[in-house]
Amino acid sequence: MNHTAVWSAALLPVLLAGTGCVVVESDPGPVHTARESVEAGAAENVSVNIRMGAGKLRLEGGGSKLLDATFRYSEAVGRPVVRYDLTGFRGRLTVESRGRTAMGGKITNDWDLRLGSRVPVDLTAHLGAGETELDVSSIPLRSLEVHMGVGELELKTGKYAKDVNMQVHGGVGEARIILPKDFGAVVDARGGIGSINARGLTKRDGRYYNSAYEEGKPAIHMAVRGGVGEITLSVAN
Repeated sequence: MNHTAVWSAALLPVLLAGTGCVVVESDPGPVHTARESVEAGAAENVSVNIRMGAGKLRLEGGGSKLLDATFRYSEAVGRPVVRYDLTGFRGRLTVESRGRTAMGGKITNDWDLRLGSRVPVDLTAHLGAGETELDVSSIPLRSLEVHMGVGELELKTGKYAKDVNMQVHGGVGEARIILPKDFGAVVDARGGIGSINARGLTKRDGRYYNSAYEEGKPAIHMAVRGGVGEITLSVAN
């Protein structure tokens, strides 16, 4: 029997509890749609914190404001909470699930988030159960930290003006990480229970490098810590 599958089944209830997800069998109620927009104001940099329970999350750059968001959610899930605080020239944006998130075959909880390209961002995402697409290739990142829950993650990185530190903490599921072709990247990836697959990268001294990496030049410095499942590293075409 596959040992990864055995451990996944054993840990799944624990991880679901830790992510605040609750399985429900009752009628989740009608599906609502809500939109939110946030202006950065005088902020010169912003800390963005995303906390999502069960559902589908899509995040990308290119927004005209700090945040343009569309939410579709079952009534049993509730509308996500969006908060923005500005202290001096430092902003703090929080997007989070309202309480414990229900999950099940009939539950809808879809978040489409678009961040702007004007203000540098420190982005942190705590994910529950579901599917996540993070395209941070056009976001002016200073740092990125992702905590997976249960499910699938696709992370697409890009080219930045300065060094960017990134951390990915695995949960249960699959993580696909796409690195840029024309901007340096080095990844320190260590698996938990599962495997690490690297395509288009060179491994030296336990780390993975793309062909654009040069010592002393701006680059992505990524640390990946596996959970239970598969981690795939690749370079964009």
